[in-house]
Amino acid sequence: MIEYRVSFSAPHRHFIQFEATIPHDGSATLDLQLAAWRPGRYELGNFAKNIRAFKAMNAQHELLSFKKITKDLWRIDATSLQEITISYEYYGHELNAGSSYLDSEMLFLNPVNCFFYKSIAQETPYRISFDLPARYQIATGLNKESTHVLHASGFDELADCPLIASPSLEHLSYESSGIVFHIWIQGKIQFQTERMLGDFKLFTDTHFSLYGDIPCKEYHFLFHFPPYFVRHGVEHRNSTVIAMGPWTEFGGGSGYLDLLAISCHELFHTWNIKSIRPIEMQPYDFTKENYSEMGYVAEGVTTFYGDELLHRTGLMSEDQWHSTLAEAIQEHMDNPGRHNISVAQSSLETWLDGYGAGIPWRKVSIYNEGCLIAYICDARIRQKTNQTKSLDDVMRRLYAEFGKTGLGYTRDDYKRLLEEEASYSFTDIFDSLIEGTGDYLPFIIDALNFHGLELRAAASPKFSEAFGGFGTDESSGKILVSSIYPTGPADQAGLWYGDEIVSVNGQTPYKNFQNLLKQSGQRVLLKVHRKNGVFETVFEPAENAVMLRYLVARKSSTTSSTEG
Repeated sequence: MIEYRVSFSAPHRHFIQFEATIPHDGSATLDLQLAAWRPGRYELGNFAKNIRAFKAMNAQHELLSFKKITKDLWRIDATSLQEITISYEYYGHELNAGSSYLDSEMLFLNPVNCFFYKSIAQETPYRISFDLPARYQIATGLNKESTHVLHASGFDELADCPLIASPSLEHLSYESSGIVFHIWIQGKIQFQTERMLGDFKLFTDTHFSLYGDIPCKEYHFLFHFPPYFVRHGVEHRNSTVIAMGPWTEFGGGSGYLDLLAISCHELFHTWNIKSIRPIEMQPYDFTKENYSEMGYVAEGVTTFYGDELLHRTGLMSEDQWHSTLAEAIQEHMDNPGRHNISVAQSSLETWLDGYGAGIPWRKVSIYNEGCLIAYICDARIRQKTNQTKSLDDVMRRLYAEFGKTGLGYTRDDYKRLLEEEASYSFTDIFDSLIEGTGDYLPFIIDALNFHGLELRAAASPKFSEAFGGFGTDESSGKILVSSIYPTGPADQAGLWYGDEIVSVNGQTPYKNFQNLLKQSGQRVLLKVHRKNGVFETVFEPAENAVMLRYLVARKSSTTSSTEG
């Protein structure tokens, strides 16, 4: 067993102190590995950059020599030793749902960031003692020996069980299908807790209606509600961490619906990715990239169900569900990366440049495009089976055949299940949408049509987008180009991302930019500031709309154009 001790002495410095006693077999060296990435984020995290003051000692506290072999692998000289003690500090200064953080109010640990494991014995059990003030509680999915002592069966469990230690945690709970669901809250809240418990139970019950059971004995929602803006959730084997702020936004309305949606999404992950896992990630290899093209299932299907299950329960209205679909379609149509690489390829690319857009027009989102594909697949199954089956049946079979057996599924497995449930081919969807760069709109329109819906399109209300083919960010008090439509008027005028427009036909544009463009005629002289200086360019608005705004609605007798 690896015995860990966690402490801190000056929380304002954000350094968390670790000491671990590790059993050894007497061989010449002991290799200790720190994870290179974390579950729920398929990009390299390079957590070793946050470690300092690493030391290794024998039982007599004599220093041992060591050497880093890679960026996150330490090799310790350990000839004839039966145990080795290490000590180090980890800098926890970033608070989001996947990091580790320390201040005077709490200790938040995502153990995959900061705990070592034996590279040849990853499943060695852990006992972790915390030097904490007596008033501190610990919220976690790990087993507790006592208030401040935890156990993990091995690194896989430890890496997937975050914790919050704080004197101000608020604890709520509810039951669904005989399972206790804990809600731990760090920070201020504005919503009504009784309403929250009822709503959480409602969408949790819907998960059980879909899957039948849950692959854990209890479940923990760990919430951070800070006073500043953040939106982030990370799934784990029997818990989730969700950071949402500022806390004042979640008393009701759209903010509260956002809270329900991200919570429903993360709970769905308990089955889809924590249990139902692509073969490339069964098991996880924490030392390197775990390349998989199946992000459109792991994240895309989960994104679809995060909202779909809320809609089924009535927690999301029909209009809100239509608005969510329209937002996904809008994001897809506004992203020229859809012409470049597929969503399957984009799944691999998260390991290269993360979850952001990356360079212009390069890739798509496993969340957004994956959600649209899930909606399309669900509609096809329902249509071909006269509503007797749906994507629910595919997910149930994935859980039975792969989640419960510990086997990883493949692309061919997923396609086979879709086709068996629908009794119809999905080759066109895989070739065109999943593994190609085909046009999503015909598939989307067919799916909407099956549900009695239509896709309406009109020119963007912003003149720069509709007839200029570019978006702007004015939040800083400047007119900054934030998006460019390929071959549109702005592109032809030589505008690019990050350019600042400082005048329109000689007039200052701030707070009047759209009107100035609209009233300037067919030849507009723009003065633009770029890093290498200021230049002028002639901008000629298009006669017809370049960028459209999309709306999903119940069918009417008149349908607008859906070109784009």
